[in-house]
Amino acid sequence: MKGRQFFEIFKFEFKNYAKSKVFIVLTVALVVLIAGVLTLPNLLSGLPQTQAEPEKAAVLNDNGLSALYNAIPAENRAYELVPVGLTEAELEEKVLAGEYACGIVLTGDLSYRYVVPTVSLYDDLSAVLNSLLVSSYQAAQMAQGGLTADQIAAIMGATASAEVVNLGKDQTQNILYTYILLMALYMAIMLYGQLVASSVAAEKSSRAMELLITTAKPVNLMFGKIIGTGLCGLIQIVCLVGSGFLFYRLNYSYWQDNALMASIFGMPAEMLLYTVLFFVLGYFLYAFLYGALGSLANRSEDVNTLSMPVTFLFLIGFFVVLFSMMGDGVDSGLMKFCSYFPFTSPMAMFCRVAMGNVPLWGVILSVVLLLAATVLVGLLCSAVYRLGVLLYGKPPKPGELIRMLKNQKKEARMDPADPSGRA
Repeated sequence: MKGRQFFEIFKFEFKNYAKSKVFIVLTVALVVLIAGVLTLPNLLSGLPQTQAEPEKAAVLNDNGLSALYNAIPAENRAYELVPVGLTEAELEEKVLAGEYACGIVLTGDLSYRYVVPTVSLYDDLSAVLNSLLVSSYQAAQMAQGGLTADQIAAIMGATASAEVVNLGKDQTQNILYTYILLMALYMAIMLYGQLVASSVAAEKSSRAMELLITTAKPVNLMFGKIIGTGLCGLIQIVCLVGSGFLFYRLNYSYWQDNALMASIFGMPAEMLLYTVLFFVLGYFLYAFLYGALGSLANRSEDVNTLSMPVTFLFLIGFFVVLFSMMGDGVDSGLMKFCSYFPFTSPMAMFCRVAMGNVPLWGVILSVVLLLAATVLVGLLCSAVYRLGVLLYGKPPKPGELIRMLKNQKKEARMDPADPSGRA
């Protein structure tokens, strides 16, 4: 009977979320967005392309720099260098008037003034010119030393090669999909944890909980709600990840040479399994907390205030992991601590598995600690939930809540045969 009661609550909650317009519209919209991002560039590539004309850049005192730069294929350069016979003042006026995009005033073999109306964040012309001037200067010096043109070309074209022996993870390849999956874990746990808290508070404020509590045990209500909501979240993640892989494969001929996409969709299958594992455990851990805090709220507006400590705890863990990942500190002492601390391990250990060096026993230990903490938090939160759903008025302070839980436990011992489970 207890299993049937739980299943009925779970089925109701799952259908309630799965059939909601917000869930359906959001899922469909995200799938369409993924399809568009992966398909539209492939479709547009088949249309006639118009090559944009390079902007003109004026050069004073040209010594062959224009010819060197203009020899670069047009599709690989944004400018066309034009030698002009102007004064610097006239050049500046023409640049400000928009007749030239910029101006270059050569003042020596390795020096020049770069005249621009605005220093752009994405303008790489100066870097290209620096390289060309250095190469030209080196070739001229070698020619004066008696080297032939072929010898100069061989020296200037010399390259170094290295063989990388990777004994661990390639962070340059893994960082992008790790960041995307980390953000997905963050958004899913936060979103569905808040949904659980808001749903509990809404039922309590509408007095629907008083009716539900007479027909079902509070523990079954909480677990049914949390598992039903979590399954919806897992299905949504599977739909998004699955649609991404599907449309990537459908447009593989276009994306196959794109290193960025290859990094994202070339992730090992084990990383997807780790994503599901840490999502499920992390979701349950925080959903129990959010559900218990939601039961203490008398209005939906109180949920954010009551859940703020849990939200801050989660955000602190998220930013520690994010900054460690970006700062090449995935195996730092702080990250090692966070990967075994249950409230941060869903993100920290996931990041270390993807980008760091962590032994298998470390992953197993982290999962065991997280699982044990989830069970303990679930039991504690079920007691708070059992107390909070019928508690109205000002939410109790932590000290008052602990005393009420102790009294509840004493009453349960005095009346162990209470079938309602609400003693």
